[in-house]
Amino acid sequence: GYRLFKDTSETFPIPFLEGDILNPAFLESSPPMHAPPPEPLPDLCALTTLTPLNGCLSVIHASMLFHLFTEDKQLQLARALAGLLAPTPGAMIFGWHTGEPEKGFMKSARLRNGDPVPMFCHSAESWKEMWESEVFEKGAVEVRAELQPLDAPPGVVPTSLNVWQLVWSVTRV
Repeated sequence: GYRLFKDTSETFPIPFLEGDILNPAFLESSPPMHAPPPEPLPDLCALTTLTPLNGCLSVIHASMLFHLFTEDKQLQLARALAGLLAPTPGAMIFGWHTGEPEKGFMKSARLRNGDPVPMFCHSAESWKEMWESEVFEKGAVEVRAELQPLDAPPGVVPTSLNVWQLVWSVTRV
């Protein structure tokens, strides 16, 4: 399928790429770039993987995604997205996902049958630490992260006052 975006002069198709973001065949992870990628930029309509976009994207939206993975896979995903980000001040990755006041498996809710929700969640502090020291070099990004209350999804019963969402942004400085 295609997504259509309109600028002041024309409408152009942007392909929707379906793939496994953790599979190097779809996105070959690269460290965050410090210089712009060589010209020319890839032809968006010809893309079949995300790898050619390494270092090219100024904005990445990634919501309701990270909490689907284990802690180590969340770090792998963060590093892959960081490699896509353009090396220019203001380039950003932002989104939200389930979080917890303390890093670890979800404690604020249980499944209706009483079992714990098998979901690894970062706290605002551990999220910032991951991006600032494990993904990017110290001082390369500004990370904002805040826990906010979230209604429990269907099939999940809150065991405390709140299920939490971690709202965040990672911005190159």
